[in-house]
Amino acid sequence: MTRPAPRRTLVWDLFPMFWLAFLAFPVAGFLERPRTWSETALFVGLLALFLAVYLNVFRFRVPTGRSAGVQERWAVAGWVLSLVTYFVLFPLTSGTGSAFLIYGASMIGFQARTALALWLAFLNAAVMVWPFWTGTYQPDDLWWLAPNLLFTLVAAYANHASYGQRIARAQLEVVQREKERLAADAERERIARDLHDLLGHTLSVIVLKSELAGKLAERDPVRAAQEIREVERISREALTEVRDAVHGYRGSGLNAELARAKVALDAAGVRLSVTGPLPDLPAPTEAGAAMLLREAVTNVVRHAHAREVEVTLTRTKGGHRLVIRDDGVGGEGPEGSGLTGMRERLRALGGQLTRDGTGGTTLTADFPDDVGGEGTGAGLVTA
Repeated sequence: MTRPAPRRTLVWDLFPMFWLAFLAFPVAGFLERPRTWSETALFVGLLALFLAVYLNVFRFRVPTGRSAGVQERWAVAGWVLSLVTYFVLFPLTSGTGSAFLIYGASMIGFQARTALALWLAFLNAAVMVWPFWTGTYQPDDLWWLAPNLLFTLVAAYANHASYGQRIARAQLEVVQREKERLAADAERERIARDLHDLLGHTLSVIVLKSELAGKLAERDPVRAAQEIREVERISREALTEVRDAVHGYRGSGLNAELARAKVALDAAGVRLSVTGPLPDLPAPTEAGAAMLLREAVTNVVRHAHAREVEVTLTRTKGGHRLVIRDDGVGGEGPEGSGLTGMRERLRALGGQLTRDGTGGTTLTADFPDDVGGEGTGAGLVTA
C-alpha cells in the first residue's frame, strides 16, 4: 500500500527546531557587553558547529539497523560537543550557557543503553551545579538552577523513552514484514503442492489415454472412441477439482478476513472495531471488500502508527459502501501498488475508491449492486 508522508511526520521533523529557541539565552548573554573579533569568531564558530551536530542527531527519524548506530554515535558526539561548548564559552556567556548542557542531555537520550543515557545526563546536571561549588554563582542565582536541572533530566529521559519506543515499533514492523513474507512463501508452496497433487496424475493419465487412442484409431476405432470419451470424463473431473481449489484460494469471505485482521492488529497493539451489523454481500463485492480490508490492515500495521481501526459496511442506494478508518499518521502521500490495484479492481466493477488523509486515513469503497439485493445482518464483530 502507501508509505504516508503525513503532517505528524512533518511536525516530528520540525519539532527539534522549536527547541533551538533556547539558544536565545546564551546569545543574549554573549551580547550583554561589547566583544572582540576573536571572541565573536569563537562564539559564532562553536555555535555553528553545535547546530550542525544537533541537526544531525535529530535527522534519523526511524532508528533501525545501521541508522540506529549512526544516530547513537551522533548523540554521543553531540553530548561531548555540548560540554566543550559550555566550558569554552562559559567566560563569554556565564550562566546562560547552561542551555548547552540541556541540549546535551536531550541528545544523549538517543541511546539504546539506558544506563549510559541517564548517567551522562546526571553528569550534565552536575556540571550545571559546578559553578555554585566554585563560588562563581551566588545564592541569589539559585532561582534558575532547579528548573534547569529538572528540564535537563526530563529531556534526557523523555528522548530516551521515545527512542526506545521508535526502535520497538521499527522492530515490530520488520518482524511483521518477515511474517508476511514467510506466509506468502508458505502459501505459494501450498498452491504448488495442490496443483501437483490435482493435475500431476490426471494429466499423465490423459496423455497415456490420448496416445493409446491415437494408436487404436485405425485398428480399433470403437476402442479408440471409448478411450477419447474416457479422456473427456477425466478432463471434466480435473476441471471441477481445479475450480474447487481456486475457489478455496479466494478466501472464505469478509468475516474470515475480519478475524485475520483482528489477529494482525492485536499483535501490533491496535484496536479493531466494526460499526453496525454486516449485510450479506454478492460474491464479487465480498471478494473485493475482503481484499481492500486486507490491504488497509497491512498498511496500518506497517506504516500508520494507529491506535484504532474502525470498519463500517453499509447498504447504499446503488450497492454497498465499505469505510475503513484509522487514527494514525494519515497524509496524502503517493499511492502504492496495493491501493492502485484496488482502485482499478473497483473501477472494473463499476465502483470507486476514495482516500482521505485528514486525522488519520479513511478509505471509502463504493461497490455497485450488480449481483444481489439487500441482505440481512450477518453479525457484529468487535475487538
